[in-house]
Amino acid sequence: MVEYSVHDIADEIFANEFEYDSGYAQFYYISGWINNNIGLLNTKIYTNYRVSNGLIEPTGEFKQEEHAIYKQIYLYEFYTKKTRQVLRGVDSSVDFVTLREGDTMITRTNKNELAKTYRGLANDAREEMERLVVSYNIYRASPVQVAGEDGSPIFTGSGWYYYPYGYGNHIV
Repeated sequence: MVEYSVHDIADEIFANEFEYDSGYAQFYYISGWINNNIGLLNTKIYTNYRVSNGLIEPTGEFKQEEHAIYKQIYLYEFYTKKTRQVLRGVDSSVDFVTLREGDTMITRTNKNELAKTYRGLANDAREEMERLVVSYNIYRASPVQVAGEDGSPIFTGSGWYYYPYGYGNHIV
């Protein structure tokens, strides 16, 4: 049984997605977000996880599938926030991309293109998250009702199977 802690999940995201680059993402921010937004995961996959003492509970029920979905939820939220941050700076910035004078050239980052890149990353994360959620909900869902020939037949002892919800009786 693997116990997932907030620290372990945040460290895995920080290492694998951001390559420990603290200039791009902060570990404490990732850890805090994971700790405080478990409700988003619960809403997506119809579960009731909680964080207690840094562990995701119920312990043993939170597995790789839930971890993968939670990671994609984080990435979607992260890239969406980055898009907003870049676009906030677009309104107040100087309106040039490249300046040339003689043989001197100054080029600044095109914030619109950077925002589009972040938006594309956010959309990729959202699509992956939705794909994982659909698969999770299909394969982890249990039927609400089983009836007809899908239901369990009742053997009568005389060679007849009886389906309690219809489709008649069948001789075996």
